[in-house]
Amino acid sequence: MEIKKETIINRPIQEVWEVLGNQFTTAYIWARGLTHSKGFGKPKFDGLECSNRTCEVPGFGTIQEDVKKFDSKNYVLTYEVVKGFPGFITSAINTWSLERKGNNTLVSMHLKMETKGFKGAIMGPMMKMQLNKTVAGVIEDLKIYVETGSPSVYKQKELAKNKKKVA
Repeated sequence: MEIKKETIINRPIQEVWEVLGNQFTTAYIWARGLTHSKGFGKPKFDGLECSNRTCEVPGFGTIQEDVKKFDSKNYVLTYEVVKGFPGFITSAINTWSLERKGNNTLVSMHLKMETKGFKGAIMGPMMKMQLNKTVAGVIEDLKIYVETGSPSVYKQKELAKNKKKVA
């Protein structure tokens, strides 16, 4: 299954890359569906402080992502989920790319996921529907965060809800 989303962010490409690429380890600050994220592992790419990231996903647990590409000159970030998904998901690779559009930035996200077996065949279409919604929300969260410096209203509510659970 593949999901592709795009948006225009009304900020220069370097500002978008600062959040998406250079602050890769702290995506939970702006991206819905993550309560925490942190980086680890010796960096494999210039400009990136780690080679892996874990993300806490409510109702799902912890996933681990390995960075496959970090290109700060061409503004491309690719990572693969390597731990934490159900066994019927055999591969999940996400690529973000940025393109300069005058003083604005075109952000493209391309998620490729493969499933296997009976469970994959049954769950795949439902997952695609849910992921389409989530991915659209995450890309909108990025836009709002970069343009305003604050998380989206949706993310702010999510952060407040998670704070109450911890307290």
